[in-house]
Amino acid sequence: MKKYLIILIIIGFIPIGTPVNAQIKNLGKKLKNAAKKEAKKAIEKEVKPLTLDYKITNVNYNPLKSLNKVSLDIDFFGNNPNKIGVTLHRIEFDLYIDGKHASKFYNEKKIKIPKEGDFAFEERAALKLSVMGKAIFDAIIKKKAKYRLDGTYFLDTKFGTIPIKVKLMEKVM
Repeated sequence: MKKYLIILIIIGFIPIGTPVNAQIKNLGKKLKNAAKKEAKKAIEKEVKPLTLDYKITNVNYNPLKSLNKVSLDIDFFGNNPNKIGVTLHRIEFDLYIDGKHASKFYNEKKIKIPKEGDFAFEERAALKLSVMGKAIFDAIIKKKAKYRLDGTYFLDTKFGTIPIKVKLMEKVM
């Protein structure tokens, strides 16, 4: 009789234990997501935006190598007004020329931005004539195009990677 009572007690606890463990796992995920959202809000509220500007330093086009490829060397420079330094772990850029999406390019190397200081880095955007169209290509070669860069910075934190969208100004070059 005692055997059956012990078996019934053990069987009675098995179904209860499994959902509790699942609930604890879900609670952990919910807490982590909530902490990530709160960290993002705090960053957006407390951190002053970086000033970031750019200039196109070189247009690379060699029709002997490829009729369809153009690349732009872009120098970025900016200032961090905050009292803490930041390391950008990854950046994605969308390049628009005369209002049309011309290229998406990435920076996978870490960029260290000093506290209350200036910083600079270089990028190269590869463009395809077949995607851009002849009118945009002619504008680039004649150096009378309107360039716009939109970007996303990715900050690695204890709560995960936090993306921060950035709209850069348009320039006619």
